[in-house]
Amino acid sequence: FTEISDRLIEDTNRRNKGEFYTPTLFVDYAHDMISKEFGEDWKEKYVVWDNSAGSKNLTRDYYFKELYSSTLEQAELDISKNYNKEAVSFQFDFLNDPLTKLPKGLIEAFEQDKPIIFFMNPPYARNTGDGILAGTRESVCKTMINEVMLEEGIGACSANLYAQFIYRCMTIKQYYNLTNCNICLFCKPSYMSSPSYKQFRSVFLDEFHYESGILFNASHFDDCSDKWGI
Repeated sequence: FTEISDRLIEDTNRRNKGEFYTPTLFVDYAHDMISKEFGEDWKEKYVVWDNSAGSKNLTRDYYFKELYSSTLEQAELDISKNYNKEAVSFQFDFLNDPLTKLPKGLIEAFEQDKPIIFFMNPPYARNTGDGILAGTRESVCKTMINEVMLEEGIGACSANLYAQFIYRCMTIKQYYNLTNCNICLFCKPSYMSSPSYKQFRSVFLDEFHYESGILFNASHFDDCSDKWGI
């Protein structure tokens, strides 16, 4: 039951928030892809932070030398306490909380410019004017990072939670002047192609460049619609 808790607990509530279970097959494939880019020993060489860890689907079957797992809900940390016991696991609102709330070790890793990998499957919810869940999604997407993106003129994509997650990764890189900061994630491909992300790309691609990826149907994720890709 613990291993499939992501499928069992409040499924409707998760969908409102854009949270989706990551199947093990795709987790393993992601690990293989990361190994091709960063070497087979990336779990030993890099500080890894899963900032939308949920019940640790992305990391639970692997060992990491320095892993940080954070999630919005304390209950998810309680459920996953037997996984990745080597990790520093903590409750953290990635889109609202100040960096001063981070564990000392993670702050020190940033300050010492250690090589970093953000490894995540962030939520995909967005503000929308249609659909019966529009009101719920709008409240979910109103965050501190959303306000920052709007102030910076990033545009309509700032309403999307996964864009907010990527954007905050970028601001952390900038704040600490990180020289070896990398993002490995599951997300919609729109950040690379949609006109609404034009201003986002003009900023983001000054800090990061695209290395590799795959595109698959979203229906592989917890019975999602087959009309969009990940």
